[in-house]
Amino acid sequence: MTTLSPHRRSTPALSRTSQVRAYTVTGQPPAGGVLAVLTGARADAYVAAYAGRLAARVGRKVTAAVAFRTTGFSINAVLHLAGRRRLAHQADAVLAPTHTDALTAAGHYRSTIAVLSARTTPCHRLPARTLKWLATRTDTPTVITSVPRHPPGQHFTPDTAATTDRTADPPAP
Repeated sequence: MTTLSPHRRSTPALSRTSQVRAYTVTGQPPAGGVLAVLTGARADAYVAAYAGRLAARVGRKVTAAVAFRTTGFSINAVLHLAGRRRLAHQADAVLAPTHTDALTAAGHYRSTIAVLSARTTPCHRLPARTLKWLATRTDTPTVITSVPRHPPGQHFTPDTAATTDRTADPPAP
């Protein structure tokens, strides 16, 4: 019989070349949580560490959103349920112990799934309209991601207060 044990890796230190982007949603009150959008890329560890550190510093909660492409909803209820379960399992795989250690720096976090159009590639760009809807739904005025949003000028402003100290190391787990 083989026994599998989870191994824990420490969160990587943020470097000056990391591609962590912080945005503030326009038209939303500043009180609220921090939204970390994870796409399954290598930079997700940096996004999770930065979001956890920012939320711990400001005293807010973290919402981790995992972005997935899908073709849409099914009219068959059984196929729709199977698709939702598949997305939930994939989201759990993205929120691996490496990311959860970094996200729990500010306490408990919640997770959700950001469903994107099949034409969107979440590793290259994220639709600004979807990010705005998700940030409004989860009451998170600060959005942190590793990929740019498209189109660039809609619904968001760069968060200069959050990006000024992004080069500092996150706290050790």
